[in-house]
Amino acid sequence: MDRIDCLRAFVRSLEGGSFSVAANELGIGQPAVSKRIALLESEFGTQLFFRTTRKLKPTPEGHRIYDLARQILGSFDLARANVEENSLRPSGTLRVSLPSSFGRRYLMPVIAEYVRTYQGVRLDIRFSERFVNLVEEGIELALRIGQLESSTLVARRLGTVRRYLVATPTYLRGRSVPRAPEDLNAHQCIVYSRLPAANDWIFESEHGRHVASIGGPLLVDDADAMEQAVMHHLGIAILPEWSAVAGIRNGQLQNLLPDFSIAALPLHAIYPETHWMSLRARSFLDLLIKRAGQFSVP
Repeated sequence: MDRIDCLRAFVRSLEGGSFSVAANELGIGQPAVSKRIALLESEFGTQLFFRTTRKLKPTPEGHRIYDLARQILGSFDLARANVEENSLRPSGTLRVSLPSSFGRRYLMPVIAEYVRTYQGVRLDIRFSERFVNLVEEGIELALRIGQLESSTLVARRLGTVRRYLVATPTYLRGRSVPRAPEDLNAHQCIVYSRLPAANDWIFESEHGRHVASIGGPLLVDDADAMEQAVMHHLGIAILPEWSAVAGIRNGQLQNLLPDFSIAALPLHAIYPETHWMSLRARSFLDLLIKRAGQFSVP
């Protein structure tokens, strides 16, 4: 039971002279008031009222507690009024974690729109490819690309990220172009280290699943660095759509194994499980959901 409710029942009972008066003021039954007073007496280890059939009189301990109880209730009511006043508009600092490459490509327009709309909020954006611990780092909201591990975090699906197997024509010059996943064994492959089983690339076709165990000279944990490695003709890589599509269109990259599909990765907004999500986080999440259709290459 809420101790604030118990203190409020105690103060109303003392000021009104009876449990029934307190019950009427609080809109609850008299037994509920008696239960709250009994809980306080158990909490404090002392009797708060002398009870008779006709009168309720506070004990000396009850008198001493009364002034403190009024101060506590006053501070609590002031804090609640302050929150209710500010709950009409987002305020404070909102700390958000975004995947570096994806965030730079897609989120800056959303961030700009949010800052212009909610001028009472200060955004603290953390760009990182790693999966940060939201609770430990005080992050209210994060975006994650990839399969989520089981946790107490709440997840909201925003979309998917398509992926392409690519290499430059310069890298492929003088080499056999792979026609099936098993052909990748003969190539230099650039590996993104943050995915599970990073050295096993999985493809699907009408004949089922194909797993290629690959190797190569470079293991990276950043999607932009992986794109640059491909552009420097270091090998073949699986790139997210924002890194691959433009290069495929302009001929800088060649789309490999087009008859074999690579599973798209889910995109989620995640946040700690809580009964009270701040209005600043809720408004940012609502904007992400509203703009989620823009998170893909046209």
